[in-house]
Amino acid sequence: MLLIKKLLYWIILGCLTAVLAIGCGASNQTISTPTLSETCRTINHDAGTTEICDVPKTIVSLSAHVLDLLLALDQQPAAYVTPVSLHRGDTFDNPAQQIPYLGHKITTQPLNLGSAQEPSIERLTALEPDLILGETRNADEYKLLSQVAPTLLLADRTVPGQWQEHLTMIANALGQSEKADAIIQDYQVTIEQARLDLADVTAAHPNILLLGGNRLEEGFYVIQANSYLGNLLETVGFTIVSPPLPTGTPNAPVSLEALPDMNSADSIIILGFNTDLNDPTIKQVLVAGEQSIEEIAEDHQIKAIQQSWQENAIAQSLTASQENRVYFTTYAKWNGLNGPTGNELVLEQLSQFFAE
Repeated sequence: MLLIKKLLYWIILGCLTAVLAIGCGASNQTISTPTLSETCRTINHDAGTTEICDVPKTIVSLSAHVLDLLLALDQQPAAYVTPVSLHRGDTFDNPAQQIPYLGHKITTQPLNLGSAQEPSIERLTALEPDLILGETRNADEYKLLSQVAPTLLLADRTVPGQWQEHLTMIANALGQSEKADAIIQDYQVTIEQARLDLADVTAAHPNILLLGGNRLEEGFYVIQANSYLGNLLETVGFTIVSPPLPTGTPNAPVSLEALPDMNSADSIIILGFNTDLNDPTIKQVLVAGEQSIEEIAEDHQIKAIQQSWQENAIAQSLTASQENRVYFTTYAKWNGLNGPTGNELVLEQLSQFFAE
């Protein structure tokens, strides 16, 4: 009898254990949460490999190029730096007036981290961001930035096709890969429309010379076909003029004496840039508050190169100068954004140039 009781005890205990195990299993399936591997993504970028978990909300942009891509993905910056650091406030409380070219798309009031070359790490740390996006010019600070938040750094934005890769990288980091695909498809539609709109111009004046500089006597460079900008213009129907150069770089320095060798250009577009921000006239205009920072930057960047071109005999001897087809714009607009909005601005101004 004792043996039978013990046997019954073990049978009942085994049944209870099985019931509890099944119940617990069902409970675990109901309340289970994703594991770390399911919520994190490993992103390869130009400074290394970074793991990003969940969906970043507080995002820092350390370049205009990154900001262009971020806004295209319908993301707003929590903090920003400016290439031409004219705004001195703690925040961009009026982005449309304070951030050139992209400010009208910003609905937040981003923290001002200062210069793109030397962002304020102290202010960045206090913000406690979820994601930092920059370019490889910030490579020296990469380890420090990575201690603050997951950091992605991008390189070679002026190489053809690179902005599409950068857009896809950031979209993956944000868990929005489908959105990047849609933006790239829309870009192709925009290009086809621009090709149609400019067909008469490219047929009559197909050859374009792209130059960049501040003053001719200080030296300048030719932007070649194997660049973001050269590729964009050739895609809509122009032919990029450049001298035979040994390097494969997108931009190549040339001398003033080499200009006549490029006289096959029907039109010349000159990208002005000026790193001198101590010009007293800038401070006067800023204090007066009668122009946006974008307007001030445009005037400041173009003024010197336009004056030196008009005063130089070699420049004025070129066919494009003689026929009034030399156009001035800024490096910051045409070769500083390198993204969807940058594309739109280039194509829009290109149409304006040839409508005059």
